[in-house]
Amino acid sequence: MPEHPLDPIFHPRAVAVIGVRSSRKDAFGSFYQSLREAGYHELGNLYPVNPKVDEIDGVKCYPSLLDTPDPVDHVISQVPAAVAPQLVDQCIAKKVRSIHFFTAGFGETGDERLAAVEREMIAKLRAAGIRAIGPNCMGLYVPSSRLAFMEGFSMEPGNVFLLSQSGANAGEIVGELTGRGVRFSKVVSYGNGADLRAHDFLDYAATDPETDVVTAYIEGVQEGRAFYEALKRCARVKRTIILKGGLTQSGTRAAHSHTGSLAGSAAIFDAVCRQSGAIRAETMEELHDLVVAASTNTRRITGRGVALIGGGGGGFAVLSSDAIDREGLTVPRMPAEAVRQMREFIPVAGSSVNNPIDANPPEERMEDMLRIVARAEGIDMVFMGPMYRPSRNQGSPDAQPDREERSKAQEEMAQKAARQMRALEDETGTPVVGIVRSGRMARRMGMSTESFFEAAYKEGIGAYPSVARAARTVNQVLEWRRYREGLPEIV
Repeated sequence: MPEHPLDPIFHPRAVAVIGVRSSRKDAFGSFYQSLREAGYHELGNLYPVNPKVDEIDGVKCYPSLLDTPDPVDHVISQVPAAVAPQLVDQCIAKKVRSIHFFTAGFGETGDERLAAVEREMIAKLRAAGIRAIGPNCMGLYVPSSRLAFMEGFSMEPGNVFLLSQSGANAGEIVGELTGRGVRFSKVVSYGNGADLRAHDFLDYAATDPETDVVTAYIEGVQEGRAFYEALKRCARVKRTIILKGGLTQSGTRAAHSHTGSLAGSAAIFDAVCRQSGAIRAETMEELHDLVVAASTNTRRITGRGVALIGGGGGGFAVLSSDAIDREGLTVPRMPAEAVRQMREFIPVAGSSVNNPIDANPPEERMEDMLRIVARAEGIDMVFMGPMYRPSRNQGSPDAQPDREERSKAQEEMAQKAARQMRALEDETGTPVVGIVRSGRMARRMGMSTESFFEAAYKEGIGAYPSVARAARTVNQVLEWRRYREGLPEIV
């Protein structure tokens, strides 16, 4: 396919950061330092620009954009709003390809004079063939190009494209989902969307060969028809999840003061998602869970029968069964033949094998129990926590001589548990959903929740922090599948 017009934005040959802090101490924590940490300077040229300083941490600092070597493809603006029009003129003279305005203080303020300045800058940039991201945003995170707008981001490329009108939400989504094993192809925080808007990036994501899953946080829709058509194109070929902010009176007011966005009704936006084939998350937690589902085996679940294994007590089983039923799933009784087979090696006293399954078979028969349950009639998926039993002291902080060894032991346990789930699904054909409880229960199993989430994700297993969230996500996936009938499969 021909290159998408926006593709060069994500692969700049050189980046200039304008308005790098004047002191070496203040330079850290900036876009410049984030790019240094990400290793962009090892792939392309990175130029700090500030007329008040000669060098930053041993790197030459340039007095203006025009003084940097050619070519510069991408510019990051950290200058005050009053200086931004002058920078626009320099970008035109320098023949840059794109500019990201971290700079705020334009249309989002509600001041018509400042909004007019924004429109004038964008008009000049467009006339020169330069695309703008923002103003008032965090810009780009592209692991394959070593671009990052915050420190600490993973540089391991993935298959999830994130679009966010809010920079803070973009950072939160990246942080939370990275902890659950997700890796990103590209992330765009686009703020006011004065030039490039949601529909432009959705159109790009639809054709991006590095992207399988698209997710977006949006406050206001600009050019409604263009947005709908782009969303429809994207959702037809990519698993697409949208979280819309500003659907209440208070949220609308907050969105308008944040990015100058005007929101719409929840009913209308819900209809837009359904008609396009996208799925709408109602909360940030739902967005996180749906992204995990869309990029793991959870998306392949086709029925509503749940086998619930383990959990650590009858009370947990009761509340979990309630949570599963509330989401329109079921916890069917085990067929008599499955019960008979399990009773051959699981005693009646102190155990339940009727579903939920709360039993402790001999260690050498654990896999037999799992296979019987997963193959039972009426079971469409298995909800289970890690079934590997730690040694007596493995979960104790005193069991390991130091933190590094404890962490390694936790990772090994998580990997064993994830491989067990993967093997069970491969052998029986029944999707397995991982459940890991936080805090003390996780420590008793000798692993951290994050270790398990990451290990499960690498095995293609969807894992969730509670039965309720897992059940909610599965129900949403099933509904998503139903209203996508006639469109390409979301697998």
